[in-house]
Amino acid sequence: MSGIVIVSLLGLSAWGVRAGVRADRRNRAARRLIEQVRSERQPLYCVASCATWFQVETISGARSPRRPFVVEVSEDRLALYSVDGDSQPALVLRPEQLRWFGRPRKYHPGTNEMWLHAEIDGEWRLIRLRLIPTHMRALVRALKAIATEEQVSAYRRRRPYIHFGPAMARPATQDMLGAWTLGDPLSLYLTPVHLVLLRGSEVARVLPLAEIQNIAAIDRLDAPGGAGLVRFQFGDEALAFAVDDHQRFASLLGEAARRTLEDPVEWQRKKKKPDEDDDWDE
Repeated sequence: MSGIVIVSLLGLSAWGVRAGVRADRRNRAARRLIEQVRSERQPLYCVASCATWFQVETISGARSPRRPFVVEVSEDRLALYSVDGDSQPALVLRPEQLRWFGRPRKYHPGTNEMWLHAEIDGEWRLIRLRLIPTHMRALVRALKAIATEEQVSAYRRRRPYIHFGPAMARPATQDMLGAWTLGDPLSLYLTPVHLVLLRGSEVARVLPLAEIQNIAAIDRLDAPGGAGLVRFQFGDEALAFAVDDHQRFASLLGEAARRTLEDPVEWQRKKKKPDEDDDWDE
C-alpha cells in the first residue's frame, strides 16, 4: 500500500473520530436541554434534531446560520435552542407574534421542512426548520394548539403556498390628468395570507390578503419605459405600487388573495389509500 493511500486512510479515520465526538457532544447537550425544558416548563412538545437544522431569516435583513436544535412548544411560546449554544433559547416566538405556518411540500421519507412567519420586534421573520416525519407531525399538532383558527385553516389550504419577494416597489398616486407620482422606495413581500410592506427590515404595514380586491396590472402610459403598476382595493383605500415585472406580481397577488377565501381542503378518510399520509389534516 502506497504512502499516499495510507495517509488518506489515516486522514479519513481521524475525520470520522472527530465527527463522532462532535455528534456525541451534540446529543448529550440536546438531552440536557430537553431535561431542563421539561422540568421548567411542562411543554406540549419538545424534541431534539441534531442531524438537521433551523434557520431564521429577517426579510430584507440578516439570515442566521443553519444550526442543529431543540424545539419547544408550550402554551405561551415556541422556542428554538441551538444545540451548540448555551441553555438559553436562540429564538422565542409568542403565539400573538405568529402570522402563518405551513410545510412547503407534502410529507416524504427523510427530513421535512416547516416554515413559520412571525412579526417580532417590528421585523418580519421567516423561520425554517427540518424534522423527520414523525417529529414533524407532532410539531404540527402542537402548533395547532397555540395558533388561531384562521392560521390552522390557512395551513390546510392547498399547496403550493405562494411566496414572492421581497420585491422593490414605490407607492404610486395618480393626479386628475392621469399622471402618476411615485413615492419613496419600499419592499413588498407576498406571503400566503399577507402582503407585507417593508422599509428596510422594518414592517411598515401588513395587509391581510382576504381584504384585497380588484387587483390589476397596469402599464404606465405616462412612462412607457418605467415599471408598471399593481393596483388594488384594500377596504376603502385604492392602493398602487410601481413594481418591476408587475404582471407576474399582480397574478401571484390575485391567486394568493383568492386562496384565502377558499375553504380548507377536507381530507376524506374513507377515500384515503392505506399508504397515503394524512397530509392535510396533520
